[in-house]
Amino acid sequence: MPAPGSDDPKIVRTSHTGMSLRISLSAVLLLCATQAMAVSAQYEAAVKARIENGYAVVLFADGTKGLVPLASLQPVDRDWLTELSRRSPLTPGKSQVVVVKAEAEVKVKNTILTAKTDGPVETVQLCEPNVMRDQIGGTCMIYARIHWLDIAGYYAGLPAIYKIINDTPPDQPWLNPKYVEGLQSIITNRTPKPVLHPLPPEEEPFEWARKELRKGRPILAAFPREIWQALPPNFVAAHPWYGGPVGHQIVINGFTWNKDTKEGTFHIINSWKELPQFDLKTESAKGGALVIEQSLSPIGEPQTEAVKEVVQTITFLKAVGKTNLYEVQTNLGTRRILAPSEAAVRETIEEAP
Repeated sequence: MPAPGSDDPKIVRTSHTGMSLRISLSAVLLLCATQAMAVSAQYEAAVKARIENGYAVVLFADGTKGLVPLASLQPVDRDWLTELSRRSPLTPGKSQVVVVKAEAEVKVKNTILTAKTDGPVETVQLCEPNVMRDQIGGTCMIYARIHWLDIAGYYAGLPAIYKIINDTPPDQPWLNPKYVEGLQSIITNRTPKPVLHPLPPEEEPFEWARKELRKGRPILAAFPREIWQALPPNFVAAHPWYGGPVGHQIVINGFTWNKDTKEGTFHIINSWKELPQFDLKTESAKGGALVIEQSLSPIGEPQTEAVKEVVQTITFLKAVGKTNLYEVQTNLGTRRILAPSEAAVRETIEEAP
């Protein structure tokens, strides 16, 4: 029998095979040891893993589970969990991981183009709608709202308009309940929800409108029938309108005001191709010719919590028919109120919603 180390082929092959196994095993142990030393302590106890949708779902030795975004892991931890998911995969359960993208913060729209005072004359001008639209038939109420929303940053395209006005009587769309409902839904079916500011009953309408415009808030307004006397007859003939309490819906997006002469204008955004916008003198708007309805905050405008109004003093001024006129001092200022009694005054102010 040949001595050990001889040239016998069987012995040589066996020796080489054993050496190769020892070298391979050493390399694997060295690699594992190197990985174990480099892996973060929190993942050393991981026994199973699953990679899905950009996340690693990890099962630890104590039975707890973890969910971690792959992008947040160190390369060595990511490699370790990826290798673990292949060697010891964690089977999916019946539940699902749903990643919801956080809603981006809404950027505030700056609607004010001009806000200046030259001597006694103040000028405030807001932006125009992105698209100036020409109403179809007597649909001024919906088209004014579209312009109003557009100025404030809430755009609505033709499909949204046609969805509301289709199949309505062109000259009397308000006879169709779908149209009437659409006047509200075009405002309310939005995210974020538009913030409206109705004209307070105690405010002087034109002065309140100017205060709102200074804040960058466009005004929804209307012309009763009398205003048509100040407009070209051909415009009136070409655009039917509802001859009731509200004759024609428009938007105010600016004003000029001379504090010395008490004269000025309101800038009107209209829904006629032939007369898309114009300035209306405040003198022509008096006497109920221009009705102020409500303002609209620009999209993203921070909203402050309303301050509760509290009555401080009530002073009787005079009887007016079967009721009384009182001057009321509150924490928000002084105003006059018609009411049958002081108790009614207090209830009207302090219990208002």
